[in-house]
Amino acid sequence: MAAFTKLFSYFNQLINNFFFSWLPQALRFLMLLIFVTISAYVRRQEKHKCRKIINKKSTKFVYKKRKLLGFAATEPLDCAICLSDFEHGDYGRKVESCNHMFHENCLDKWLMHGKGQATCPLCRGVIIPENMVEVHRKVEDERQAFTIFEEELALILLSGLTSGCSSQR
Repeated sequence: MAAFTKLFSYFNQLINNFFFSWLPQALRFLMLLIFVTISAYVRRQEKHKCRKIINKKSTKFVYKKRKLLGFAATEPLDCAICLSDFEHGDYGRKVESCNHMFHENCLDKWLMHGKGQATCPLCRGVIIPENMVEVHRKVEDERQAFTIFEEELALILLSGLTSGCSSQR
């Protein structure tokens, strides 16, 4: 009978640990994981839409220096964003509407990470439509707010994990 009581006590303790310690911690972690995943997915979708428009409105190229009789055939092409010359093998983008050329990464950063700079850096011709710029700004503002919220949520939810672990000892 004592063995049965001891076994029952062990199972009772195991069930209590599961429902009052491990399960709430797992649910907290799962909730945080779902929230962070959804917010990252929304940001990724907006970035993909902008990148699609950039790819549609510009063409990619690889810069190749041409030489005639040992001399450069043309003046070296320079990027108006970073102010450096194109080197042989550099990747670039040519804006379809105005034919201006920039380093691929420079133009991508200008259009994607600028403060609503959806125009050609030289002639200010529109590359990304204004409505997309507004949506992108809104998503960026939400991203900053969500980042703060995610950090606070993570601290709250994960603090339960650490306090639950220390009470187990």
